[in-house]
Amino acid sequence: MPRRHWKTSLISILVATSHLINNTLNVTGRARLADFGISRQLNMGQTTLYTISAGTKCWKARETLDEDSGIGYKRSTDIQVAGMLMYYIISGGHHPFGKGIHCEMNIFQGKYTLEHVDDEVTRDLIEWMINEEPEKRPTVEDTLAHPYFWAEERRVEYLRKIGNEKEAENCRKSDPRLLHALDQCAEGRSFTNWKSKMPPELMDKLDGKKKAYPDNTLGLLRFIRNLHEHYTEDADSVDMMTMFPDLFGCVYKFAKKMEWNSRSSLKKMFHREDVRY
Repeated sequence: MPRRHWKTSLISILVATSHLINNTLNVTGRARLADFGISRQLNMGQTTLYTISAGTKCWKARETLDEDSGIGYKRSTDIQVAGMLMYYIISGGHHPFGKGIHCEMNIFQGKYTLEHVDDEVTRDLIEWMINEEPEKRPTVEDTLAHPYFWAEERRVEYLRKIGNEKEAENCRKSDPRLLHALDQCAEGRSFTNWKSKMPPELMDKLDGKKKAYPDNTLGLLRFIRNLHEHYTEDADSVDMMTMFPDLFGCVYKFAKKMEWNSRSSLKKMFHREDVRY
């Protein structure tokens, strides 16, 4: 199964079964799902189900650990446990809330670690899913629309759109505070001093004597935008995602922090119906 389809299938399975799963993976790494004993189908329009406490130790959502809370099981309850399972699978068997007697207390207190997953986009999604506050977790649609599931072409499209924002358009006269913040984000990344890593003939063609693109992250984003906008054939010959594997994650997290992703020019990319896998 192609990786993009595997990702989609994984989260669909996790959301559907969440805390009802045991024996999640067998020794060969294949998914094995079992124990649907407390599975319930909610009626149309129903968002909450009140039952006695149920579930597997260390695989319960925060709100279900407090039997006196009266919160009940919600769809967001499944999302938190699905996030735990995603981390467990991707990290190779680690629980975000630890193990042993402290695990459920950590779930209740919202104390977690994602140290066994390096990818920023993956961490961003899991952190959202395991949020201790049910109302702050994503819906199933939000989860599937997250950039973790985006195909490579869509990630490049996102970088192109960022490169068309006013900050990148004015990359040669950028606010020093913005550049400093970006430099901190980009420190030690694969795209540091990006101009020296590009094919020389391509840099001569686009940059030339004018030196239109500064050797920083905004300059690279504007370069990507213009490359795809005006030099389509040249763009097809350069694999930016392989050349700079950590560029997308860094830019996405920075844009999120700066609230650029909520701009009208970008927010549509995060709608479920518009996502291509």
